[in-house]
Amino acid sequence: MHRYVETGTLSSVDSGGNLMFDWLKSLFVAQPQSTAASVQAEEEYNGFMIKIAPMPVGGQYRISAHISRVGAEEPSHHLIRADLLPDLDTAVEHTRLKARQAVDQLGDRLFSTDQ
Repeated sequence: MHRYVETGTLSSVDSGGNLMFDWLKSLFVAQPQSTAASVQAEEEYNGFMIKIAPMPVGGQYRISAHISRVGAEEPSHHLIRADLLPDLDTAVEHTRLKARQAVDQLGDRLFSTDQ
């Protein structure tokens, strides 16, 4: 038995499980992507705690880290860069370098609300 199925602007005849239609639909319908960044590494650097957590973006990883003073959760600074890297290991290493650079250049000014 066939029934007419309409999904948004795509329509098809469905016989209970049309694999071709599902495959075509997957090409045109955006799939939800996780943007949750899990902490991959933590390190203490010059009195600051750096939590390295690259963000997954379309099969790549964006540089992302949380920086705080050692022994204090607040205040903290969320470092996010536009850089996209092809794999997690490379993203972790580049995030580590960028976070250290921010600490070296800005120190406590990372937490300043005055711009």
